[in-house]
Amino acid sequence: MEAKEQVCWEPAWKKHHGLLAALRIRINAMSPLPFRLHNGQDIEWTKSPNGSDEGLLRFLQARNGNVEHAATMFVQHLVWRRRVFPIHKQGRIAELLDESVPQKQRRFARIGTSSDGLPIIKQDMMWGHFVTGHFSTLDCIKAYLLYLEETMVMASAFLERQVVILSYGGFCPFDWGQTFASMLQDNYPERLVRACIWPVPGFLCKTVRTFCMLFCSKELNAKIAIESEEARLLKHICLQASQLPEYMQGGLSAIMERDKPDPALTRKLVMDAFRNRGRKCPELQMWPPPLCDAASPVQTVVAEATENVKSNTAGGSMMFCGCLARSNETSPLQRADMAELKSN
Repeated sequence: MEAKEQVCWEPAWKKHHGLLAALRIRINAMSPLPFRLHNGQDIEWTKSPNGSDEGLLRFLQARNGNVEHAATMFVQHLVWRRRVFPIHKQGRIAELLDESVPQKQRRFARIGTSSDGLPIIKQDMMWGHFVTGHFSTLDCIKAYLLYLEETMVMASAFLERQVVILSYGGFCPFDWGQTFASMLQDNYPERLVRACIWPVPGFLCKTVRTFCMLFCSKELNAKIAIESEEARLLKHICLQASQLPEYMQGGLSAIMERDKPDPALTRKLVMDAFRNRGRKCPELQMWPPPLCDAASPVQTVVAEATENVKSNTAGGSMMFCGCLARSNETSPLQRADMAELKSN
């Protein structure tokens, strides 16, 4: 007999269990599309990871138990998956996810397990070299999506299906952070348990927090720590000191001495973020591609979504750590989906 998985962390979304039957009825009434897996295979939404009790409870939590809003969010999520996937591990995507590369040189990697049993994922901004001449913004978005699909969404163990994120290595490019945060809030609700932006010089912590307050909901901000000290980082993400990779050890001064980040490049990232706020690079303006399935029964989805979006309340997005967050507001990407559906 297999040992029962020990659950140390308990989610808040279990309280909505009594709403599942009503949610399933409402979703079916909206003529939902099939659920597209990351490899391009279509399956019935009811048999998908997100169509399980657990998956639907996450959508209910993201919409504060409102069945109508949760159903709209879920149906829009099915449309989004049809536009985004498949993503195949080949070419530059394969390079970005190559596990034979030393962990220090990888943008996305698991660095350990928290004391409450959750996977801790590093997203490394590479001190301004996250996006390069070889790896585009879109390459990095697709690689991270595929990484999360394979390691989190499709995970067999319950505790592996949510994450703690350590955002390391400075600021992220604004267009990557804005686009990714929007997608994660809309399509991976309640996957983030905790996040930490580290290391941040002490004199900048309040500035970073202020910026986060402008973009993030109160609830999301409560999950995000911005730390300078290694001990406080470890406490927040519930990680043993021995699990912290060697290249992250020694404190802020030691890291700066080893990595020698370019201050001019950091300033440029910050200035670009303010200067280009709300604008995307050309390749992101064309992605994800339009939904071209004219036979899809989407008119009901449009009518229901349009009606329900009107009553949604404001939420936030996260540019610093690209967190898997919740938002009560329909994002620009979701509005684009609806506009595309209306045109079909």
